[in-house]
Amino acid sequence: MSTRPKLFLSSVPAVIILLALLCFLYAPGHYMTRIDWPTVKVDGRVVPAEAYIGNPTHSEAEAYILVHVAGTGDFVLNLEEEIYRQASSHEFLRLHRTVWMLRPMSQGHWVVPLPFLHVNECRIASSGHLVTVSF
Repeated sequence: MSTRPKLFLSSVPAVIILLALLCFLYAPGHYMTRIDWPTVKVDGRVVPAEAYIGNPTHSEAEAYILVHVAGTGDFVLNLEEEIYRQASSHEFLRLHRTVWMLRPMSQGHWVVPLPFLHVNECRIASSGHLVTVSF
């Protein structure tokens, strides 16, 4: 075996460890896991939706939730500041029970939702519909 393949094979573990470390350090602002506890309504009717939660700083207080409502839109909720933004389906990749945000979840144009009617809910006016996310 020549020295080039040996050098390549000996550097593979170091490269894998370096990539894993970079992904771990980079991931908190991009990685979200599936949750099943929010209830999503569109115009007062309960609809099926997918929801994912992420903690970019590993602090429970700073949590972001991505809500995907088929046919209506995608929304990122900032639970700490009680604001939201619309998200594009091009901003994230859905994997098995997880989502990878292509840009940090904290970036974007944030908007104050409609006034609350109940505790632990977010009301969003979106393209002629009223989307309500209850926790």
